[in-house]
Formats: sequence, C-alpha cells, structure tokens
Amino acid sequence: MTLREAALIILILLGFSLRLTDGGGIPISVAALILGLLLVFLSSDPVVEGFKGLSLHTGLSEYITGIVSSLASNLPEAVLAVFMALSPHLREVAVLTVMLASAFNGLLLGLLIIMLTLEGGRIVIPRREMEHEVEVMRITVAFTLLIFGAGVIINLFHGEPHLPREVPPFLLLAYLSYLYFIGRGARRDEGAKAESGWIRMLILGLIGIILSGELISSSLELLVERFRIHIVIAATLIGFAGSIPEHGLALLGARRGHVELGVSNLLSGIVQSIMLIFPLLSILIPIELDGYVLYQLLAISTTLWMVKKAIVDDGCFTLDEGVSILLAHLLGIVLFDELSRLI
Repeated sequence: MTLREAALIILILLGFSLRLTDGGGIPISVAALILGLLLVFLSSDPVVEGFKGLSLHTGLSEYITGIVSSLASNLPEAVLAVFMALSPHLREVAVLTVMLASAFNGLLLGLLIIMLTLEGGRIVIPRREMEHEVEVMRITVAFTLLIFGAGVIINLFHGEPHLPREVPPFLLLAYLSYLYFIGRGARRDEGAKAESGWIRMLILGLIGIILSGELISSSLELLVERFRIHIVIAATLIGFAGSIPEHGLALLGARRGHVELGVSNLLSGIVQSIMLIFPLLSILIPIELDGYVLYQLLAISTTLWMVKKAIVDDGCFTLDEGVSILLAHLLGIVLFDELSRLI
C-alpha cells in the first residue's frame, strides 16, 4: 500500500466521522468542504489508475485507455453535480459546474499542447481514432448550437425557458454511438500489462469520490445560503477545484511520454461534459435555459469548433494552436464570470 492510498483511507474515515457529527454550523461546513476537496484530489489518481488497469487488462489501445481515463476523471464532477442537484438551492450551480468542466478541459488541453510543443515539433493525433473524435466534436457543436438557438427563441417569445425533455436522449444516443464505433475499431495493445492492485485502487477511489461529492455539496448548500455567494462564482470555483486535480494527471502522464493518453483524456473530457454528464443531469432535474446556460452553450460550441478545426487541418496540434485554444477558453471563463455582474 502506498502512502497516497494510506492517506486516502484516513481521509475517508475522517469523512464518514464528520458526516456523523451533529450540527451543521460554519466550522463543520468549512471542514467538510476542505476535506471533500482533499478527497477529490487524492481519489482521482487511484480511480483513474484503476480504470486504466481495467482498460489494459482488456487489451485496449493507449488512445482508448485515455478515453476510459477521461470517463474516470469526469466522475468527481458527475457525482458532485448529482449531489448538488438534489438540493434546490444548488441546482443551477450544479448545471453550470458541469458545463464549466468543458471549459476547464479545453484550458488544460491548451496547456498540454504548449507544454509538449514549446521546444518545437507537433502532437500527431492517431488517424483511426481521429475520425471518430472529429465526428463527435462536430455533432456536439451542432447540438449545442441548436439548443442555444431554441433557448434564445423560447426566451424571446416568452415561452417556458426549460430544456425540452426530448433533448437529453439525443445527446446520450449520440455519445453512446461514438463509444460504440470507436471501441469497435480500436486496435488492441497486447503488450501492455495492467499493474497489480488496480482493482483495489478503483474501489478505493470510487468510495473517496462519492464521499467527496456528498461532503462538498452539503457544505456548499449552507455556505452559499449563509454568505449569499453568487451562483456563477460558486460554479466557477467548484468547476476549477473539481477539474484541475484529476485532469492535471493528463499533463503529468503526457510529460512522462503517454502523449496519446493525455490528449485523448482532455479531448474526451471536453465532449463528455455536454454530451454525457449534462443530459444525465437534465434527466434528474429541469434545466432552465437562462442567460448563464445559453452563454455556456455558445461558448462550448465556438471553442470546440476551434479544437476540431485544429485537428482537421493537418491531423496534429502545434504551438500556435495550443496558444489559441488556451486563450479562447480562458476568455470564455472570464466573460462568463463578468456576466455575474449583469444578470
């Protein structure tokens, strides 16, 4: 057992003890929030390694392993969003946090490209996987623009500004189709072997992630209500805290030579937020198509189009494209926070 796993077990026990503590004052809520964020950070590595071990055990390629790793990396945001959605005070925060996860994934993708191409060269995307990756990006851009357009028209004509219930199944069907086709055409890597203990890491990481989501959501409910934190600021901070630790693993992995895994992790993360987690959340709760959600749909479609165009042009990422992707996503986040002063 590693030192990280031992620390994770201790924090899990502390988390369960904290949930059994009577009272819900500010000190307890702050302690729960800090402990929850620590659990997100410490749980992400084991759960990603666990899913990676599962992928390698089945003989999937490194690029497909990156997609599986991305699904695991997005698990904390998904769990946290579900817990927040169960609270009426945090429902809009939950929706915006999920959508902001896409922006933070794009931000990290730009950082990854810059980091790997700063001294020259380029990042080549595998052609077989690229075909499916571009296709799911294209349909994501189309769907987000369609939902954005429908939302604007509904608001202009004073309709019911909620996401129609017919929309989520289309998003889920498109993403599941993408997983099917990319999995069917994936090459198998017979040489890679899963490290021992990946089952233990997977179970331990999943427990930590679920517990962290419950701790963070319960503490935020009290803090947001007590201190009247604006939903945009709350969503941005939660999205940042939830995205950076685990997707930072993609940067570290790419730095160690696993470039395909890192790139596919972040590319998949951009799409998963809107095509997988967002529709699953919309099945649980009604999503209001207000100005914040409409802006995020527009921002996702435009920035994702930039990423897709960079791939389609020559099948690789270069330094100038990395800088452009980074700046575009950063501007999108800054402008979103500025909306908190206007809406």
